[in-house]
Amino acid sequence: MPLISLTIAHRQTRDEARRRLETAVREVSERFGGLASVQWAAGRERVKLETTGAWLEMWVDDRDVHAMGDVMGLGALMSGPLVSGLKQILQQVFQKRLP
Repeated sequence: MPLISLTIAHRQTRDEARRRLETAVREVSERFGGLASVQWAAGRERVKLETTGAWLEMWVDDRDVHAMGDVMGLGALMSGPLVSGLKQILQQVFQKRLP
């Protein structure tokens, strides 16, 4: 079972959600360090990010953005900050802010 599992409503069109997924990938990379591998699926609705000892998959559907991943080894110690940081990024990128 993955250590990280998040689902957040994106409230966007599917095309806009795909565009924002690209933004989320950049922000995850900046916040958590360089990535060894970024593999986009056809259609760019799903992406797998990998680095030494960790992986993360993110994808969008008509309603939600999903994130699932794991950090091997020190996962239990790292899960709190990783999950909260990832959730913050996804909320900032995908959820509309009221003026």
